[in-house]
Amino acid sequence: MLTFDAAAHEYRWNGRLVPNVTRVLQPLTDLGRIPADALEIARQKGVAVHRMVDLDFLGDLDEDRLPEWMRPVLDTWRKFVAESGFRTVVSEHRVYHSTYGYAGTLDRYGELVHAGAFAFIDVKRSFLAGNVIGMQLIAYQRAYIDQEKDRNAKKALRYALRLNENAPYRLEPYTDEDQFQDFLACLTYLRVRGKYQ
Repeated sequence: MLTFDAAAHEYRWNGRLVPNVTRVLQPLTDLGRIPADALEIARQKGVAVHRMVDLDFLGDLDEDRLPEWMRPVLDTWRKFVAESGFRTVVSEHRVYHSTYGYAGTLDRYGELVHAGAFAFIDVKRSFLAGNVIGMQLIAYQRAYIDQEKDRNAKKALRYALRLNENAPYRLEPYTDEDQFQDFLACLTYLRVRGKYQ
């Protein structure tokens, strides 16, 4: 059974601590040149955008309580849904890969109705992480397939969806299947480092 401690950002499988996708990929994203206070503001805004999108999907969003900066983000999200016909199957869904022993929470998986395809979509305020986003997405996809045995997920596309208050939405595709091997290499490195520290 998979459990998640939000305060510690730790996943456990049957009580045993397991690596999570974010931690596995952390060494690949160099944010050292960004001031700590700016990073924290960006992190908080990212959390807020994820929560807003999820509440909108659930029909529980209180729009009157949104801060002013989030209103254009909500409009942009809804424009994406209208233009793509995106229908969410799962949102903020925790996954565990039984073979490789890692966990994480994927943003969204659903159907891009107008494209006639299923897709994993990671909501981002920026694409600063570059191709690491592709590794994140494929790690979530493979864990979801392992856990849910969803045949549509095997052929699903992978996208990052940029949503922020200063620009129109942008859907960035990630198609490199080799990125899963790169992710597994990072996972092995994390385990070896932990063994010898």
